[in-house]
Amino acid sequence: MTITDKSNSTILVTGASGFIGAHCVDRLLKAGYHVRAAVRSEGKFNQLAGCFDEEARSRLTPAYLSDIRNQEDVNKAVSGCEGILHVASPFSYSVSDFEKELLNPAIEGTRTVMQAAANEPRVSRVVITSSFAAVYDATKGLQPGVVLDETSWSPLTWDDGVKTDQAAVAYRASKVLAEREAWEFMKQNDYHFDLVTLCPTMVFGPLVNPKTATCLESLNLSNQVLWSLCRGSLEDVPPTKGPVWVDVRDLADAHVRALECPEASNQRFMMSAGDYDNQEISDILREKLPKDFSKNIPVGTPGARLSGTHFTTNSAKAEKVLGIRFRKLEESVLDFASQICTQ
Repeated sequence: MTITDKSNSTILVTGASGFIGAHCVDRLLKAGYHVRAAVRSEGKFNQLAGCFDEEARSRLTPAYLSDIRNQEDVNKAVSGCEGILHVASPFSYSVSDFEKELLNPAIEGTRTVMQAAANEPRVSRVVITSSFAAVYDATKGLQPGVVLDETSWSPLTWDDGVKTDQAAVAYRASKVLAEREAWEFMKQNDYHFDLVTLCPTMVFGPLVNPKTATCLESLNLSNQVLWSLCRGSLEDVPPTKGPVWVDVRDLADAHVRALECPEASNQRFMMSAGDYDNQEISDILREKLPKDFSKNIPVGTPGARLSGTHFTTNSAKAEKVLGIRFRKLEESVLDFASQICTQ
């Protein structure tokens, strides 16, 4: 159940105007697919479409979804599609009702997309962007020597997400429960499509449209630290909250290959290029950026690394099955920094 005829296949991408979603759209268009971009508004779609040349835009159409949980609207968006990349997921630390604003939207949105796939006989595969949050058990701390891969699962439950007073815990619970919802859905019937889930770590890298980086809050959480370092707005190197990472372009490539690869059928993949820490990023930026920028980047303790003091990851399965070759941290960091420093 894979997609082989790219030129005659349409792929729905939810969250298409977001950091990861826009890269998925870019990769799909470059591969020759027709893309239906699910966005919230015409303005979001026009901003996305403006990133591509005329030929690519001719294969890009919008699907306006104000609520990913609206089954009728999602059914219309999926109609006529051969595949789905479900990238959209609610995320904000500025929420007060975790059940209403994080858990329910993530779980119900996933269920709605899966049901829409079941309703459309042309769909052959659904690829879902899960998260390292669905893999890592944060209650166990840094766990030096532990290797996490796609067989690892966070034990967070619904009650954990609802009863916590920490938005980060509620978000992690929402990712665990949303992914489990997708796998449970697949057990209910012998569907005409299959499922792939990808579990990315911290996601760095350049933006498809650098003009969207208008302020710190406009960026994904991972790139916010890079922005702050590049802009010289930090007095010291900040602590590293998630010491494993992946480049957004490699992640987008993995989404496309997950659509196409027969061996990926009903598989889960860890998506991580390896370890990093913010001191390493600071060292790269101070060494490689022009003096006008590098002089404002905090020095910290040059050369100090966290490697060996925390868990690590193994993405060998993604490398073998999907053929992913992960970029180096320096390339990812500098490609983003070059966009920020030229604005």
